[in-house]
Parts: sequence; structure tokens; C-alpha cells
Amino acid sequence: MRNTDHKIEKESSLGHVVKVQHVIDFIVLAELQNGRRYGKQLDQTITQTLHGVGVNDSYLAQRLKKLAEKGHATSQWDDDNRYNRYYEITESGIEYFDQLKRDLPERVSLALKVYKLFENTVKKYDV
Repeated sequence: MRNTDHKIEKESSLGHVVKVQHVIDFIVLAELQNGRRYGKQLDQTITQTLHGVGVNDSYLAQRLKKLAEKGHATSQWDDDNRYNRYYEITESGIEYFDQLKRDLPERVSLALKVYKLFENTVKKYDV
């Protein structure tokens, strides 16, 4: 059934809402401003920040690799252990973090609005 009484114009797309990569990048770059961190430490920071919600290890590794490839962080193996890679933020990473700080508040507000509307839609179908 179509509602033709009033048409709602598309103001934004779901793809513009906060993406997981933005959440990870923001938390990682915020933490790296406190000094160098190992990948496992960054994983723990994400989980603590999000109160028990974490990310898949391979996805985090992919994001960390992407941050390094884009010049936002440096990545090096620990001298003693090839399983411990540590990361440090770069000047470019600070600039990217500052951009995220500017862009994310509006996106987070939109995400909260969209998820609340979606929650209401789901509740319509509760039995």
C-alpha cells in the first residue's frame, strides 16, 4: 500500500550514516594520541569504549593497515616479538581525527534518529 498523500523527499542516504570504519578510526586515533599502542591494546580500548561491543580481529587489522597505508599512523613490529605490531599516530592522522571530530556529531545524530525510527518500525511487527 502506497501513501500518496504526502511525499517525503530523500535528505540523505543510509550510506551517509556513521559507518563502522568511522567508529574504529575515531577510537583508534583518539587512543594513539596518548602514545604508541599495540593492536591488542587498541582492540581492548574499542571494547571498553563501547561497553563490551568489539570488532572482529581481522576487520580491526584491516582498518589498522588502511590507516597506515593512508599515512594516518605508522606500524612497526615489536623487536622481540613478530606477533606484536605497534602503531603511532602521524600528523596526517591528527588531521584526519580532527576532520572526524567535525563530521561525526552530525552523522551520529542522524544515525540515532534513523535507528530510533527503525526501532519503531520493528516494534510495529511485534506480536
